[in-house]
Formats: sequence, C-alpha cells, structure tokens
Amino acid sequence: MTKKNSCKIIAVVNQKGGCTKTATSMQLGGAFAEAGILTAIVDMDPQATATLWSMQSRPGKAQFPAKVVSLGALKERFLDKLGPLTESYELLIIDCPPAVESNVPWASLLVADLAIIPVVPVMDNVWASKIAEDLVIKARDERAEKGSAGALDAVFLLQQQRRGTVFEVCEEVLRDGARLPILTTKIALRNIYPESQLYGTHVTAMGNTAAASEVTSFRDEVAKILTIKFPKVAKK
Repeated sequence: MTKKNSCKIIAVVNQKGGCTKTATSMQLGGAFAEAGILTAIVDMDPQATATLWSMQSRPGKAQFPAKVVSLGALKERFLDKLGPLTESYELLIIDCPPAVESNVPWASLLVADLAIIPVVPVMDNVWASKIAEDLVIKARDERAEKGSAGALDAVFLLQQQRRGTVFEVCEEVLRDGARLPILTTKIALRNIYPESQLYGTHVTAMGNTAAASEVTSFRDEVAKILTIKFPKVAKK
C-alpha cells in the first residue's frame, strides 16, 4: 500500500480481546472528526462492532461524524483498500482484531504512523500488552531494514482506569517494564462511554463532561505526536 497524500494512519492494537480497542478507535475518531479532521475508522474486527456502533444513531439525530469502513472480511488483503482511502481522508484509524487470531495487526503496523496499545490496568491486560509491545518493536525493526513507510511511533493508553490498590499496582507493573511511552491522559471507567455506543455517538458530542475532557486530552496528545493541525473552523 502507498499513501497518496499526507494522510496519517493509526493502528489500535493489542493481543487481548476486550481491552477497549474499538472504544478507543471510536472515541478518538469521533473527537478528531468533530474537530474538523476528515477521519475514517477502518473496522477490521470480525464482529464489526465499530460498524454496528456507527449505525445506532436515532432518526433526526446527528450521525457519527467519522466514516466507518468495514473491511474485516478481507483480512490482511485490506491493505489494497487503504491507498484509495488516503485520497479522501486526513486520518485513518485501524481498529484491529486480536493478533493471536489474525495477521491484520502486523500488516497494520507495517504501514501505520502511530500504534496505540490500550491497556486496562489489570494483570491479564498488562501481560498481553507486552506481546503487543514486542510486535510493535519487531515491526519497527522490519521497517528500518526495508527503509520503507517512515517511522512508527507507538504509545500505551491506560483505559478504564479506576481507584484501588490492585489497579495502582498493575499500572506500576506496566510502567516499570514498558519500553514504549505511556500517554499522560488516562481514560476512566465511566457509564457515559457505553452510553455513547448505545446512541451511536461519542462522548465529546454529549456535552461538557469529565469523559469529554479525557477524550479531548487524548486526541490532543495524539495530534501532537502526528503533527496534526486542527482547522480554525470545523469542516462540515
């Protein structure tokens, strides 16, 4: 796959199912699109959760602002479809399935500008994140050897953060062993996140809430890494 313009590509990856890859992709994609960045979310999960999420908006209500493109059936051959998408969008977010069962995360990492590894601070997620971290570092090495696709940035995102000694210890374990940076923003466990899924929207469109502030901060950190500049007036 060859990008046709300056479109940025984010791969949201982790080995473990249920670690909020789709929620991360949809909240981030919605926030970027709402801020005026032409954004498409590439749904590579066989369950097509992102696609179904985007279809939940009620009649007369605003539609999900980012385009959701379901390419899961193509498996790793989805790369053939990314080139044309980069002609129409400024940002592509690839919502990857678990790598244990798929080659899609690996294929995504070979073309992405940024990998985001969401981690819930419990030990099974922390253990799985190490495998995802290894995959990212291996992809970096292969890209460097081939001299193609440019640099691959990568970060951890702490998801479903909550209070308690167990969660604090698990976060500490992640931080102590991490070879990739961890974003400053933490996404808390809040009811409004699944509520936004129910209504086919994203939290930054649901008013001035703590969740909206979290996702906006997350979006801005990602924008800084990718040097994405927001338009002064949001695109319609």
